[in-house]
Amino acid sequence: MVKPSTLSLFEREMHDQLSAAREALTEAERRGETLLVQAAAAHLESLVDLARRNGIVIDATEPLSAPAS
Repeated sequence: MVKPSTLSLFEREMHDQLSAAREALTEAERRGETLLVQAAAAHLESLVDLARRNGIVIDATEPLSAPAS
C-alpha cells in the first residue's frame, strides 16, 4: 500500500470514489433491486476504467463488487 502522503489529489479522490462505488453496489445488492445493481455496477466499472487509464493501481485483493447472493 502506498502512503497517503505520496498519493496525488487525483489518486486519493479516485480511491475514495471507488470505495464509495463499491459500498453503493453492496447496498444495491443487499436490497435486491436489479436496476439499481446494474447502475451501481456500471458506475463502478467506469471508475475502475478511468483509474486504470490514468495509471492508478487498483488493489487486486479488493473485489470490484460484492459476491452475488
